[in-house]
Formats: sequence, C-alpha cells, structure tokens
Amino acid sequence: MGFIMTVLGSIPSSGLGMILPHEHLFTDLRGPAAEGYAQADIAHVVERLRPYIEEIKALRVTALVEATPLGVGRNIHAVRAVAEAADFPIVAATGAYREPFVPAELRALSQAALAEWMVRELTEGIEGTGVRAGFIKLCATDEGLTPLEERLLRAAAQASRATGAAIASHTKRGAVALRQVEILAEEGVEARRFIWVHAHCEPDVELQLRLARRGVFLEYDAIGQPGLADELFIGLLRRAWDAHCSARVLLSHDAGYYRPGEPNAPIRGFGYLMQAFLPKLRQAGFDETAIRTLVEDNPKHAFQW
Repeated sequence: MGFIMTVLGSIPSSGLGMILPHEHLFTDLRGPAAEGYAQADIAHVVERLRPYIEEIKALRVTALVEATPLGVGRNIHAVRAVAEAADFPIVAATGAYREPFVPAELRALSQAALAEWMVRELTEGIEGTGVRAGFIKLCATDEGLTPLEERLLRAAAQASRATGAAIASHTKRGAVALRQVEILAEEGVEARRFIWVHAHCEPDVELQLRLARRGVFLEYDAIGQPGLADELFIGLLRRAWDAHCSARVLLSHDAGYYRPGEPNAPIRGFGYLMQAFLPKLRQAGFDETAIRTLVEDNPKHAFQW
C-alpha cells in the first residue's frame, strides 16, 4: 500500500481524502541574501496560519502540500509547528528553487552530493529535525534550464529512484517541461513521477496533453487567483477529459503565505477551490466521480511513495 510522507509522519494514502497539492504556508521571496531571511516568530506564524488550516479542515480537506523549497524561505520549524497546532497533515519539500535563488552552499555541490542531500532529507529528516520531506520541489528558468538547474534535476532523479518520491517543478514553458521529462527519462525516472507545476501557463494545450499522455501530472494551481477566470480552468479540464487525461490533472491555489519581513501582510486562504470552484465545476457537468478523481485520487497517486 502506498503512503504519503507528511511532517507528522507517514500516512497510508488510502486514509486520505481531499488533498491540496500546491500551497505555501511560509515563503520568503526576498532571497537568501536578505537580512532575516526565512526567520520569524514561530508562535506568530502559527497564530496567523492556523485559522486558514482550520477553515479547510471544515471543508473536508485532509492534507496540504507545502511547496516551498530552499531558496525561497523554507522553514521546516514553522511548517511543523502549524501542522502540530492544527493536527493537520502537511507535506514538506526538499529541493531548491531556480537561479539566482539557489543557496551558495548548494551551488558548490556535485550532482551526487545533491542527490545524497535530497535522499537524506527524504529518509532521515530536514536540518536535523527528524521531519522528513515528502517530495522534491525544483524550478526552471523560463528560457530553459541553466547548468545548475539541470544538475539539480538529475540529482532529483537519483533521489527519486532511491526513495520513490515525486519530483515537482515550477515550470511555465512547455518546451522546458518537455526537456525536463527527457532528462528524467535519461536518468531512469518515469514521467508519472513528474508534476508539471503551473502547467496552465503554457498556452499550447496540445503540448500539455502530449506530456499528460506520457504520464506527467499537469498541475493547474492558480484556482481563484485574481485575474484568472474559473472558466479558463474549466475549459482546460474539458480538454483533459476529452483527451482521456483526466487521471493526470491536479488542482490547487498556489495561495498563502506568511512573509518574513512582512509578518502582518495579507494571506490568501485555501478555501476557494471547495467553496466556489467545485460548485461551478458541477454546474458545468462534471459529476462527483470526476471531482473525486481531481481532488482525491490524483493527488494521492502523484505524491504517494
């Protein structure tokens, strides 16, 4: 039986229901060189974030994937504290963001050393906490992978082969996602272990579906974001269904998050998908089986080991 690794420990995937596969609880986009980078009063972080977790628990969400890797402020102490306070499973990431955000200590590592670091965080724990990462999160520059980003991807492939963990990548261009899948194939990783984060940003829907047919998960993760109409995502879902790719789509908000340096800045909650989007999806003709596939079955298959 497969399981999903959370900061509270491993959970059989069969014991989970609805999962949000791409959200952020604690993120620092100022970069590693910023003063006070990724630091905050943990009690204040919990105070700010716990109500948003309690809200989605009431909406029958059973787990959330925290998609912040190194380079953009991952703070495993804050994430664990929120999970413990709300008694709610949260999946944390190993891996690193794109250039120029990759921390200096990672830039100097070989591919083998990067893979060893990822495996250690997946199997032993992050930063000596004993809290294990549940997946690998990377990022690609829009114009194409830099040599460092390719080294990180190949290292992630080694770590995925060793552990079974999924690899998710912030990738906005389909041509770059295609290259990533080709590299993973060279490294012996099946496309079904790859999650194309922000796939909706690629305007060529046929390219999206081409990769989905190879097994890639298409993550449409801007549900409810200002400026993006729900109809856009409903149209993408219709195309996926018509192409028999319904099992390769993930839905989330890419919302949150607590900002170090701006501790009282607004936080966008995680309830829109359940409160507004799924009712529209039902009105558009998607039945309960289709909705369960999207918000329960597909995230389990994407993230389970």
